[in-house]
Amino acid sequence: MLVLSAPIAHLAAMSDPVSRKSWAAFSVMCTVFGTTFLAIRIGVRDGASPFLFAGLRFTVAGALLLGVLLLRRGAAWREVKRLSPRAFAVSLPLTTITFGTIYWAEGRIDSGLMSRLETLGPVVTALLARAMLGSRLPRIAWLGLSLGVTGAVLLAGGAQAGQVDPTGLGLALVSVVAYAAGLVLYDRLFGPDDDPMIVSALQSLLGGLALLAAAPLLERVVWPPTAPAWWALAYLTIAGSILGHSLSLVVVRDAGSVFASSWLYVSPPIATALGAMVLGERFGTTELLGTGLALSGVYLVSRRVRRVPEASLMAETSG
Repeated sequence: MLVLSAPIAHLAAMSDPVSRKSWAAFSVMCTVFGTTFLAIRIGVRDGASPFLFAGLRFTVAGALLLGVLLLRRGAAWREVKRLSPRAFAVSLPLTTITFGTIYWAEGRIDSGLMSRLETLGPVVTALLARAMLGSRLPRIAWLGLSLGVTGAVLLAGGAQAGQVDPTGLGLALVSVVAYAAGLVLYDRLFGPDDDPMIVSALQSLLGGLALLAAAPLLERVVWPPTAPAWWALAYLTIAGSILGHSLSLVVVRDAGSVFASSWLYVSPPIATALGAMVLGERFGTTELLGTGLALSGVYLVSRRVRRVPEASLMAETSG
């Protein structure tokens, strides 16, 4: 899953042709989102403590983004103070729990599998939005939910065969549910008058600080003195959190959120291919079928449900 969230909103219709600039931004965005899972896996595999690793990334990214907003956009400290309590509430499920479990899971399961499971976010969000917000689901959306669940079962089948660590799989699924719950909570706490950029920066910063606070309580805090770990942290902070987030906003603004949300169908194959080539991760026929069903379900849900998460555009739901 990126990582910084924007509000749940009505999808914008895409009536005009997509410009070359938007295609270029979209291509870079998909590439960034598709590589974050590999970077997480490399850092954790080198021995970085998951909560420390994630906490450093989001704390630094959030502080940098908030600093830029305060300096360049003249964002008032009063507005930051006003939004901080609600941003902190949202940061716990959207950043702290979601990415704490993602980083923890990637110490146990392949990066490609993690990326494929994260595509189920919109499906779970649609279910939670119906339960908590009373959103109506058309029949075709129920078909999409069924396909998504079936795909998840196939992707998880490796755990029964002893090929996937069940604890890692469970942590990955917790991250999907936490992210979906956070999106629904975001929709209830924030409105059109709240600056989404400030909220995103605060969410990253406060969620990152919560991860750092939880690290000594949940793990043995270790940071390996290796170049791969430092490069992974720098890449995730600069490319994953800052560049990817900025590009996603550009694509949503210029081409609409329907087009931008198509990253869900591009980034998982990139993550899977990189995991197989760089780390020798397994990907067979069952995983291919499960991925196809899950992505088909996401397509039906995102095209037929009127309220979907734009925040999922920035999910490593981008890693």
